[in-house]
Amino acid sequence: MKARLSDFPARFPNVGDVRGLGLMIGIELVKDQATKERAPELRDRLVQMCFERGLLVLGAGPNTLRLSPPLVLTVEQADCAVDIIAACLRAIAA
Repeated sequence: MKARLSDFPARFPNVGDVRGLGLMIGIELVKDQATKERAPELRDRLVQMCFERGLLVLGAGPNTLRLSPPLVLTVEQADCAVDIIAACLRAIAA
């Protein structure tokens, strides 16, 4: 998952950073990548949009999306989750 998510800051203007260890991954949402101004309202919107598409994610801190899937996660499930997050980020950027 982290390998696919690592290019999100280059692909999406509201992603400031992707970080994590193992399957616990954080996606930082910002208003501006240069200033790294936090975007808590975008994070909340992304959480809701993911939920509406069947993906349960959590907020962490003021502006980070937390992914902490179970250890029995399949590759197909991980790909589906990343695809949903990407679709939601594209919709937010539009």
